[in-house]
Amino acid sequence: MTVQCAEVCGVKVQPRDNATSGLARLGITLSLLPPLTLLCGFTTIHPGRKYGEYTMESQLSQSSCGAQVGDCIRGNAPRTSTAPDDAGLQPQGDNAGSSDSEASNINIERISATPYAVGSTLIATRHKPHEPFGIGYSTGGPPMLENWKTLSQRELCCTRLPLGGQTVCEDQITLTITNVIRIGFNKAAQLVVVNKTMIAKIFDPLYYRNYDEYGRVNVVYDADSDYSREAVAYEQLQKSTAAKEVTPAFYGTWTIHVNTLLPDGKQYKKYTRQVPLILMEYIHGETMPNIDVENLPEQTRSHLLKRILDVDIIIFHAGVDNSDYCPRNIMITGLPDHSAGDAPDGLAVKAIDFNVAIVRHHPRAHENQWKRKIDEEREAWLPKLLSPMVRWYSGIDEFSTYGWCPSGEGEAELWLLEQYWNDERYIPVNWDPSNPNDRPRLVELESDSETSVDSGLGMDMIVEKGEEGEEGDRGSGVELDDHSASAVQSL
Repeated sequence: MTVQCAEVCGVKVQPRDNATSGLARLGITLSLLPPLTLLCGFTTIHPGRKYGEYTMESQLSQSSCGAQVGDCIRGNAPRTSTAPDDAGLQPQGDNAGSSDSEASNINIERISATPYAVGSTLIATRHKPHEPFGIGYSTGGPPMLENWKTLSQRELCCTRLPLGGQTVCEDQITLTITNVIRIGFNKAAQLVVVNKTMIAKIFDPLYYRNYDEYGRVNVVYDADSDYSREAVAYEQLQKSTAAKEVTPAFYGTWTIHVNTLLPDGKQYKKYTRQVPLILMEYIHGETMPNIDVENLPEQTRSHLLKRILDVDIIIFHAGVDNSDYCPRNIMITGLPDHSAGDAPDGLAVKAIDFNVAIVRHHPRAHENQWKRKIDEEREAWLPKLLSPMVRWYSGIDEFSTYGWCPSGEGEAELWLLEQYWNDERYIPVNWDPSNPNDRPRLVELESDSETSVDSGLGMDMIVEKGEEGEEGDRGSGVELDDHSASAVQSL
């Protein structure tokens, strides 16, 4: 069977995501799928688009490619068994009774098939992740195999050390994959629609790219780190009503058991791997790069971009610093096909993808003087918020290159100045944009000055100051308790 498949584009790209898909090299189909709504910046598969042809044997039994679930494994370690038959690899049809070499060819095709195909049923078990680790955190990750560089990617994933964290065996749910957003080798986290209403972001290291410009990459470390960081970011965002309004609803962290075959002589060993995932709301919308900006009136563009920067400030003041807040990770919902005149009602902005975000007051987050200085200045001005002029100076080009604001030399910064110079919701700023070397700076608050009761975002500001944390961190945070979160969403 030959099918046609659109290349995934508009993706949150890290260096390891740029390689040609391993599916093409292995001759694997993604099967015929209906067009899907764009979600989380991933272009979906459309059977009518010819971006490349892939072939594969059309009959794949569920037992060979579906995610299989065994009893809950409290130790999180992979289980093994010799599996020439019980994994559904016996020859079928004309291949029945074929030689070992012929059967081996069939097996290679089948063990390479994705377990995350439409129709697969997954049993997910509640899981509490390991503490976040990786860039921005001082946490040491869970133990890794010392000889990982000598193993193939499949061997590494099948023989890895336990995931870490804590599994809650008595809390399970059944998930059925009803559509796919992004699946395949070298695609990093797999994105599928489950039960028609949720997205499962599956951090399966088998589908991460195992090399970058510096050489071999430990895919198990990368996948586990992504999972731990995104999980703690979503948990932090749940503490702010306003932040919850501008991010996908979060349905918790889970693991599934996936059967994976590893060659062992002329047979295959079946390993049951514990793979983590996050469940979140399925949002129907468009990411910014997929919106035809030229068809939007200038006023609509400005209103939307200003709303987008407001959302970043809400998330920042909820305690999450997302360094990857950029067009491909921002969704717009409620946008009509053709917009004219004033900005239409019903538009909303959703921020997605937090695997490289940092929870700023997490006890294991790296401390630095810049963070301390900004926090002190911000807290002195509460309930006013940090101005986007400070946060987005020299970064607004991320949006101007897509046409959301003027893109000439210095024009994007002038747009930022015009939008926020007299905005009472934010801390006032000293800034001379005519001087390219002059950075915007927060105005110092006099000791006897008072700020307004409301930031102007339609939210009450509740300041929570915790006890003294590690290394003198007061653990203070800001919860944006929403009066009317629609004030942030509607134009």
